[in-house]
Order: sequence, then structure tokens, then C-alpha cells
Amino acid sequence: MDKPPPVEELAWTGERLVTTCHRPLVYEHLHRYALASGLAKGKRVLDIACGEGYGANLLADVGSEVIGVDLDAATIAHAKAKYQRRNLHFVRGSCTEIPCPDQSIDLVASFETIEHISEHDAFLSEIKRVLAPGGILVISSPHKAEYQKVSEAANPFHEAELDHDEFVQLITRTFKHNVAAKQRLVIGSWIAPDEASAQVSTATFRGWFDGIDIENGVYRGLYSIAICSDQPLPAFSLGMFENLRDSADTWNLLDTYDTPAQVSGRLIELTQASEEKAKLILRLEGEVEERSKCVAQLEREAEETAKQIAQLKTKAEEGSRHAAQLERENEQRSQELERIRLQLDTSNDRLTRARDELLDARWETLTLRRSLLGKTDLAETPLSRILELENRVETMTSERDHLRAMLSSLQSDFEQERLAGQSRQSELRGAQEQLEATKRQLKTMAKDLRFEQKQMDRLRTSMSRKLILPFGKSQRKLQQLTASRPADD
Repeated sequence: MDKPPPVEELAWTGERLVTTCHRPLVYEHLHRYALASGLAKGKRVLDIACGEGYGANLLADVGSEVIGVDLDAATIAHAKAKYQRRNLHFVRGSCTEIPCPDQSIDLVASFETIEHISEHDAFLSEIKRVLAPGGILVISSPHKAEYQKVSEAANPFHEAELDHDEFVQLITRTFKHNVAAKQRLVIGSWIAPDEASAQVSTATFRGWFDGIDIENGVYRGLYSIAICSDQPLPAFSLGMFENLRDSADTWNLLDTYDTPAQVSGRLIELTQASEEKAKLILRLEGEVEERSKCVAQLEREAEETAKQIAQLKTKAEEGSRHAAQLERENEQRSQELERIRLQLDTSNDRLTRARDELLDARWETLTLRRSLLGKTDLAETPLSRILELENRVETMTSERDHLRAMLSSLQSDFEQERLAGQSRQSELRGAQEQLEATKRQLKTMAKDLRFEQKQMDRLRTSMSRKLILPFGKSQRKLQQLTASRPADD
């Protein structure tokens, strides 16, 4: 057998069987394909509504050529990728318009298909069209009366289910030769002859210590099965399909608990324990989710705090640069004030000298005037000297006024610079106070951040102790309990 490359499996939906399913219904499907395989040796085989493709692949072990047909394109693509053999082909098509030439098929396998459509006669006519002379149809369908007893609700995929009698009547009026049978799962014993003979038939033996009943065929069969043809049918076998390991496990389980009721009781206990564990896991998962949300909130708050700290650091750096700038400007202002003070001192000295000179000139003028007044001869008065002194007095007066104006201007400039210096110093003190406040705020936020980080560490430790370790113990206990269940559970 060619080995195809690994393919992702189809999901189990409860309707189309896939190879990852391990429910009891696997026996039902494999048994039907085992029956078809007994008739398929060396023949051209059609598996109509082939689904995942596992059945067509089994038929390809003995058939000369096998074609799997299904209406779903994705399912056909999956089957082509998963099952790659020289004598196996998958084609998309409808069961009422089968994509095969007339009389090109020797054996048709149609399992659990006819109940999905309402055009039963058209379906069987289409099968007869593709069957070669002497071709055989192996077909199955749920027995409506029994199927509804075990099904909790109507199957939404079934359009027209058939009772066993309706199924047999449909097959009988379509094909000249047929063998009808039933199928269901059992736990029991199987007896069969070593070789087939006309004297041996199959029956259902059922009962207990209070009595035994014998009935031909399968008692209360869940599925109807027919092997039919327009030509006489060849010899074929009907019997039991078994998985030896599962049979041994089932009987070992019954041997341990004596009765199915005790097994059911134990299963109920395990189910209840599993439900309690599931509730605990759900509660723990809820706590994990809440704790995760709390951790996420703390992390967001920590990130926000870190952003605020970064912003405050940036502001602090800007404040430091501004304070340094203010200090430099204050130093420049101080130097300017010192220069103005020196100029003011120089101006004061000059003003003092000018005042002294003015007083001397006034004194000399007064002395000359007294001298002139004491003399009788005004003609002899040194007029030029008087004019000179008066001019000098006017000059000194003008210079004095100029120095006074300069002194007033320097004093005004000095006062403005002093006020500006005070403003700069006040601004500098404000910037320094703001810088100190920012530093204190940074320390507080850093302390809060460390506290939040410790709180997150404690929260993670608490979650690890309260959740992860109990969860691991719960998982191990649940695995131990599950291991004691039967394989079919």
C-alpha cells in the first residue's frame, strides 16, 4: 500500500465518520465495509457518498479499481490528499447523478446514504444504470422504528428514513435477487461453523437464567442491510465484526464489577467525580482569568506609572536646565549690577569733587565781590576776572546739573537692575522648589512602583500555589480516574 503524506484530519461532527473517532459506531461502519470487501475482490467498485474516504481505501485493498463519490468538495479534496493509491480515485458528484458511465461498475457500496434523500427510486435507478450485468449493490440504512428509540432527537441530516419492511420492499421491487439483514451492537458470544453450508443459518439467542429465546436474524436490529442484484448472488458471509482488545477489556470490566449495573454505578461515580473536577477546573480557570485581569490591570498601572515617572524625569531635567539657565542669567545680572555700582561710585566721586569745586568758586566769587565793594574805584576792578569767575561758576553749575542727571539715571538703572535681580532670584527659588517637589514626587512614585511590583510578585506566587499546583494534582487524579474507565467511555 502506498503511504500518502500526512494530512490534517477532518473534524468529528457526529454525522460523517472520521478515523479519529473511537466511539462504538466505528464497529457498525467497519463491519459494513468488511461485508462489502468480501464481495469486492478483483472488481470495479463504487463507494457512493464515500465521506472521509476510509471505506473506499479499505475496498481498494481487494478491488481492481475503486471510485469514491461524495457531494462535498472539501471532503473529496481531503480524501484525495489522504488516500493516494493507483487503483483509488475520488470524484465529486451526486448520488442521483453518479459521475460514472453506464454498466461500468461491478459492486456499489452505499452505506447510510438513502435516508439523506427523498428520491429513493431515482437513486436506485441510477445505481442500476452504472452496474454492469451481474453487478451487486450492498446498501444499508437506519431502521426508523429502532433508530428513533435510541436517538434523542430527530437527525436534521435525514430527509426520509425507512422502516425495515419499507426498506426490504424498496429493494425487492428494484432488484430480482436480494438478501436482507439487520445489524446492531451487542455484548455476547458468537458461534459460527468452520465452513459454510446450506444446513446452517444464523439466529439470535437471547435471554437469561429464567429462559432463552431463539429468533432468526438479528433481534431488534438498528440498521437494515441488503445485498442485491438482478443476477443470482454469489456465496458470501455474514457474521460478527470484533476488536479483540475491546472485547477483552469489556469482559474484564464486567468480571471486575460482576454486573453492567455495577459498571454503570461506577461510571456514574467517575462521571460525578469528573464533573466535580470539571467544576473545580472551571472555577480555577475563572480565578485564573480574574487574577490575570488583575495582573494585567497592575501591569497597565505600572506602565502608566513608569510613563508618568519618565515624564516627571523629563520635566525635572527641563527644570534643572532652566534653573541652570537662571543661575547663569543671575550671575550675569550680578556682574552687571557690580559694574553699575562701580560706575555709580565713580559718578558720586566726580559729583563730590564738582560740588567742592563749585563751593570753592562760589567762595572765591563772594570774596571778590566783597573786595570790590570795599573799594571806591570801580574802574580798577578786574572785570575780566569777574567775568571769568562767573563763567566758571556757570560751567561748574552746568556740569553739576549734568552730573546730577547722570547720577539720577544711574540710580534709576541700578534700581531696575536690583528689581530685576530680585525677580530672577525669586524665579530661581521657585524653579528650585519645583525641582525639589518633582524629585520628591519621583521618589514617591518609584516607591509606589516597587510596592506594586512586590504585590504582583506575591500575586503570581499565590496563583502558582493556589492554582497551578492544585490544577496539576487535579489533572493527575482525573487521569487516574479516567484510566480506570472502560475504553468505550
